[in-house]
Amino acid sequence: MSSTDSPVKYTYSEDVPVSQTVIAAVAEAANRDPIELDPLYEYIDPDALNTLFHPHSSDDADQDDVYLEFTYTTYRVAVTANYVHVSQVEGSESSSTVDL
Repeated sequence: MSSTDSPVKYTYSEDVPVSQTVIAAVAEAANRDPIELDPLYEYIDPDALNTLFHPHSSDDADQDDVYLEFTYTTYRVAVTANYVHVSQVEGSESSSTVDL
């Protein structure tokens, strides 16, 4: 799939850290192998991302209010407790949504 016009949906797995979900979503949106992408740590701390959106948090209600947006390669990534949304930065027609 080249840049996608329709959402790409993933099923959330508690066994997969959100950082890996972000990498998979961006790879899908870019139609590239995840190994071909720049390392995520060059854009955001993967451990901090995983901690912020850990599914076994002691207070899941507080997680509902958490929203994080950052740029990864040429993509804008928005993460909440419920989804990961990936869209190309400026002038792109590509958009992907990943449900956590």
